[in-house]
Order: sequence, then structure tokens, then C-alpha cells
Amino acid sequence: MKTRKKKSWIRVTAIFLVLTMVVTYWAGTVTSIKISAQETNEAMKYLAENTEYINKKRTERTWNLIQTLKGTDDLNDCYLTASIYIGSARYEDALTYIDKCLQMCPRDEREDFYAELLTKKGCLLTLLGRNDEAVKALESVIECKPDSSDAYMVLIQIYYTANDIENLEKTLAAYLEIAPEDTDMRATYLQALMSEGKTEEAEVQCGLLTEYDKDGTYKNDVEHTLAVIALGREDFAGAMKHLTKMTGYEEAYPDVAYDKGVCFMADGDYDKAVEEFTRSINIGYMKQYCYYSRAVCKFSLEEPDHEGTFNDLKAAIEYDEEDRNEETAQMATELINQLFEIKEE
Repeated sequence: MKTRKKKSWIRVTAIFLVLTMVVTYWAGTVTSIKISAQETNEAMKYLAENTEYINKKRTERTWNLIQTLKGTDDLNDCYLTASIYIGSARYEDALTYIDKCLQMCPRDEREDFYAELLTKKGCLLTLLGRNDEAVKALESVIECKPDSSDAYMVLIQIYYTANDIENLEKTLAAYLEIAPEDTDMRATYLQALMSEGKTEEAEVQCGLLTEYDKDGTYKNDVEHTLAVIALGREDFAGAMKHLTKMTGYEEAYPDVAYDKGVCFMADGDYDKAVEEFTRSINIGYMKQYCYYSRAVCKFSLEEPDHEGTFNDLKAAIEYDEEDRNEETAQMATELINQLFEIKEE
């Protein structure tokens, strides 16, 4: 009887440690989620789309070049020269002439053109790596034209590149006020909020992303985010509800099998938990955690798998890959010692 009670106590303690471990793990993960890479260079894209010279025929570009030989005393010639330099990727020279244009351009009379020049200045400074100056120029554009989505997009690129999550989050929030249906940027905003640990605001964005995402492109992202939030709150049933709604996620979300294993373990369904932890090990995701968690489940089965338990604990202890976690190895060592004590009794 004493041995049975001790087994029960060890089982409960081990399960508690696994569940505590996963909540702690997710608390750390929430604040370190990586923002999806911006595949488009917004600064270069803006210059390409808004510099007429680039899209002209070769004969027209040659004629424009000849025109600049007479000098750049007026605004049009100065702007044309800047465009030529933009087209040939001579960004320092282009910036010099854009600055000249800004000095010549009457802001009050040609507000839209002035905003375009400022945006181009911001883009050129971005491409030259002078981000602080670029931010000032682009913020001036927004003061002039609050609905300038192009300025916001370049700012988003700057803050993403600098890994400045706080300013990225603020800029995305402001951008979405003028472009609420941009699901790509809303998904990025959602990740920024999660990186900041702002789970309540993230939940709101999950609802809005679902509303605007008519073709379901971000369905898995939403469900995964809600599952992560639920795990952090120790709502394992809620997490499982969202995880089961995900489809075709294996490559993008290798953590799902492990998460499901934890949810099954919390529900006392150890057979299914073993299956999911095995799947996660085969995928190669959090293998050491999985060995330990699977060992606890095998020990907790109605008919305990003692050999499997010892083998998995040994695998967790001897795990030597780059992501080895000493705390997990120590937990496995302590559990295996406790089980040896029971065996000797």
C-alpha cells in the first residue's frame, strides 16, 4: 500500500512538473516570437513604382539624360536628375537632388508633390542605412498626409529590420487605422503583440483577422495564436480546441504535436499523449522535453510501461543536441532515482 501511494505521489508530481514546464516554456516563447520576414523591400518598391523615368523606353530615358545636360536650375530639371540617379541606383546623388527639390518646392501650393519628395527622401535614406534620418522624413510625410500608407510601410520595414518591436507595433496599429483590410500587416501586428506579451490585445486582433481574412489564409495562424494564449493560461481544453482546428500545419507549426501531447496529458489521456509526443520526437521538435513528458505518460498508464519509462528518461538525461536543457535532464534524473527506490522496495 505504501509503495502504491508513493507511486501515485510521484506520478502526480511528475505530471505537475511537465504542465508547469510547458506553461513556463510558452511564457518565454510568447515574448520571443519572430516577426515574419518582410519579403518586399518597401523603400525600393516605392521608388520603382513612383519614379516615372524608370519605366520609360530607352530612347525616352536617353532624351531625359540629354535634357539634364543644360543644368538643373528649376524644380522639374532637378526632379528629373534625381529620377535618373534613382534609376541607376546612385542613391547618394539622388538624395542630393531630392533635397534640392524640397528646397525649391512650395509646400503649401504643392502639398502632394512635397509629400512625394519627402517619401522618396525617406526611402533613399533607408536604402543608405541612415534609418534615424529616414524615420524623421517619413514622420514628416505622415504629418503632411496622415493617410500615406507608403510612408507607414517603409517605417514598418525600418522597425522590422532593426527588431524594434515596440515602434513596429505602434506603427502597425496606426497603419491599420487607414488600411484595416490589409490582412498581411494585421497578421504581422498580431505577432508583434505576442512578442510584447500583449495577449489580450492579440485576442482582439485574432477576431479582426478572421473577419477580414475572407479566404482563410491566416486561419492556422489565428488558431495557433489562440492555442498559445490558452496554454499560457493553463487552459488546456481551450488550447486543444484551437489546435484541432488547424489543418496542413506540420511544416509551419512543428510545435503542434507537442502541444497536443501536453493537452492530452492534462486531460489524463496518456495513450494519446504518448502518440503525440512520439510524433513530436519524429518531427525533431523539443525532443528532450518530449522524452521526459512521454516517460511520465508511460509511467501514468493504467498498465505502466516501466521499460519505456526508463528508456525515455535515460534518453532525456543523455540528450546531447544543441537545445539540451539541463533542468529537464535534472528532472529526469530525479524521477528515475525515485522510480529505482520504488523498484527496490
